[in-house]
Amino acid sequence: MNIVILISAVIVLGSAFLLPVILNSEHAGLTPAVREKAPGKFIHLSQGYTHYEIAGPENGSVIILIHGFSVPYYMWDQNFTVLSKAGFRVVRYDLYGRGLSDRPDVTYDCELFVTQLRELIDALKLKGSIQLIGNSMGGAVATAFAAKFPEQIGKLALIDPFNEQLPIGPFKMPLIGEFLSSIFLVPTAPQRQLQDFCHPERFPEWPKLFRQQMQYKGFGRALLSTLRNFISQDPSSDYFKIARQNKSVMLIWGTEDRTLSTKGAVKLYHILHPELVWVEQAGHLPHYELPEIVNPQLIEFLAEHNHQEISQREQA
Repeated sequence: MNIVILISAVIVLGSAFLLPVILNSEHAGLTPAVREKAPGKFIHLSQGYTHYEIAGPENGSVIILIHGFSVPYYMWDQNFTVLSKAGFRVVRYDLYGRGLSDRPDVTYDCELFVTQLRELIDALKLKGSIQLIGNSMGGAVATAFAAKFPEQIGKLALIDPFNEQLPIGPFKMPLIGEFLSSIFLVPTAPQRQLQDFCHPERFPEWPKLFRQQMQYKGFGRALLSTLRNFISQDPSSDYFKIARQNKSVMLIWGTEDRTLSTKGAVKLYHILHPELVWVEQAGHLPHYELPEIVNPQLIEFLAEHNHQEISQREQA
């Protein structure tokens, strides 16, 4: 009997050690050859290459789109071209660890992403007052950046933004967190992304799009570090700083958001006193799910600033 138990224990432990290896999809590196064939552009910043795209008239007001926790810049596919054709100079990019941007072996905290944005703006020589649009964690990055560099940011549009620290449970524990990340957090991520939609059946390609970034080494490490050093932290102080700056803010929220509670919209409404837009029949990504509703709202909110920016540049 003891031998049977021992053999069973060995099998269980062996399976536990092998499972992360079996489920690991990170077998490629982000090499020059990969970047050469990729869409968009790349620029080298202090922590490595950042993947980005820019479009729209050069004299237009600059808008920077900041994605969330794990879905890279394709989350703006329904908005990027529309905004650029509306006369804005639009930039979208992949945060470190996501998409085709590098995955440096560093701490993935808010400061890392604020610094990445700061360096991207400088490297692209973006001038004038910049508008930021951020979704989910990207909303918190946009808010933190505006809080730190208020003189450079005009208006903010926050779409279902991350607004309070979330419990990450055993993911915070050394080794255990790495193990759970390798067998659950990363492997199940493509399908779990469908929960961000009110009607996931309309987006069957979403998991396949997500998997493309999972082949590059460092993706899982970046997600786990972000959980530990960003998602588990409370971003509220930055929202209060923005409130004291009296900036114009638009808050857009899907009424069926299952990722971040609609209570967050109520909380931020009382802090920021923004223009609040509820998007019915939309989940955590209302700008992607119902762009025909969200895009006009964004354009109208940002249009006045765009006209002022163009006029100032024409007079210069």
